[in-house]
Amino acid sequence: MIKLKLKHKLALIIAAMITLVILIVCILNLTLFEKYYISNRKDKLISSYNNMKEVLIEKGFVEDEIKAEMLKLSKLHNINVFIVDTDWKTAYSTQNNAEYTYRWLQKFMFSDDGGIEVIADNNNYTIKKGYDNESNMSYMVIYGTMPDGTQIVMQIVIDSIRENVRLFNRYILITGAIVLIISMFVVYFVASGFTKPVNDLSHIAKEMSDLNFDIKYTGSYDDEIGVLGQSINQMSDNLKKNITMLKHANYNLEKDIENKTKMADRQKEFLANVSHELKTPIALIQGYAEGLKDGVADDKESMEFYCGVIADEAEKMNRLVKSLLTLDGIESGRRDINIERFNLKELIDSIIRSNYIKIKQKDIKLILNNIEDAYVWYDQIHIEEVFGNFFVNAINHSTGSISVDMLKKDKILKITIFNTGDNIPETDIERIWDKFYKVDKARTREYGGNGIGLSIVKAVLDNYGMKYGVNNTNDGVIFWFELECE
Repeated sequence: MIKLKLKHKLALIIAAMITLVILIVCILNLTLFEKYYISNRKDKLISSYNNMKEVLIEKGFVEDEIKAEMLKLSKLHNINVFIVDTDWKTAYSTQNNAEYTYRWLQKFMFSDDGGIEVIADNNNYTIKKGYDNESNMSYMVIYGTMPDGTQIVMQIVIDSIRENVRLFNRYILITGAIVLIISMFVVYFVASGFTKPVNDLSHIAKEMSDLNFDIKYTGSYDDEIGVLGQSINQMSDNLKKNITMLKHANYNLEKDIENKTKMADRQKEFLANVSHELKTPIALIQGYAEGLKDGVADDKESMEFYCGVIADEAEKMNRLVKSLLTLDGIESGRRDINIERFNLKELIDSIIRSNYIKIKQKDIKLILNNIEDAYVWYDQIHIEEVFGNFFVNAINHSTGSISVDMLKKDKILKITIFNTGDNIPETDIERIWDKFYKVDKARTREYGGNGIGLSIVKAVLDNYGMKYGVNNTNDGVIFWFELECE
């Protein structure tokens, strides 16, 4: 099916209306105009007859007055006027040679020919319409008798009206066709001006359906189209605002769902890891406790061994629970923070002294560089957790030496803890900060680690917004962190 543009439809509608008007005019001319014309000529005959009768009554047979009125009627209405005396002799006539007309009129007036039609007949006048075979013309005649017997006879030709109607219809058709062609071109170009803003609005609506709200209606019309354009612009702004809010809400909802999903996954992973970490010490405690109950350790040395294993595993469980509580308190913000001023050097010295026995047992060479007095404002327990975890981690993985350095630059202290030993695999660098993640599970189990220490470090330093990290070197690993100082 062919789709027409709006301007084409408008042009066709106008053309159809013009054509319809032309056809209606032609049909009305053919069916009604002759009747209207005859009725109009009849009225003219009657009014002319009455005027002539009044002149005869008022002026009498004054020749000048009669002739003047007769000539006026003849010129104005193309009516032939005859005044006939009582002997039917023509007294006055608007025709020079009226003998033929006079005889025709007598025949017309007194004949019973079926072709003659009586239009009106009363005491004042009689009107007839008929056709003259000799002249091939149709006439309308009005006649009446004065009180003194004088006859007034008036004749008008009506045959030419049919030809006039045909000519007029032909003229209407020709001029109508010309007007129609011109109108088509005019309407086509005028319609282009009307349809352009409509096309612009249609394009804007299409762009809006594609969620492009930057395009606007810029027309300067003050009519309904201009009002519609401004309404579309306002609707575009409202849609843009609401969709932006909806997208923002949807984004936040997706983030909430993602965070809840991650939280649920972390909780599952956390429970699995806790269960795994507690399973071994619980099993050992249970096994050795049942051994004591069954009297397997029947001597003092065996009993002390069994009790020592139970105590060690209980201590590991205690450390795990404490570490979990510490981490949870830091991450959730439920743990009270006690900001105080303290000397970082004294805290480092204290942690080193508390781990002196382990250092000696593993025959580790400890090197301290630039460890000087440096005062900071933090929760001392938090910073103790950070350095303590880094330092104990270095002891557990060192193969020969540990180096602790302190570098101050622009009120920023950078503390590095280096230990000789194996590098951390690159695939594990980012994951060592996750809870319960262990690069070497067997070795971690050997020294009683639970994979939570570095998670505590991350939680503390993230909470303070300080930097930290780890780097592999040719002969070991360096952990580092930064603090603000006075």
